[in-house]
Amino acid sequence: MTTMSRFTRCLLPGALLAFLLAAPVSQSQNLVAPAGISEDGAVTMVRERTGGKVVRVERRTDSGALVYHIRVLTPDGSLREYR
Repeated sequence: MTTMSRFTRCLLPGALLAFLLAAPVSQSQNLVAPAGISEDGAVTMVRERTGGKVVRVERRTDSGALVYHIRVLTPDGSLREYR
């Protein structure tokens, strides 16, 4: 294993967690998630925390880190996006 791939394997989960810890931005909110969480795990976590219905999930990369963008229809009828 190269030094860069070792560095990437150690840094990326931490970078993902740091990204998820960032303050909410307008209609988009960040939730704290364990590093390396699966898409199903992220969807379950958002559904449980919001009580809403997940209507869309997108996988994106941000600075090399995998980030799930999950749109939720909340119980009060608003559409929110969580990362």
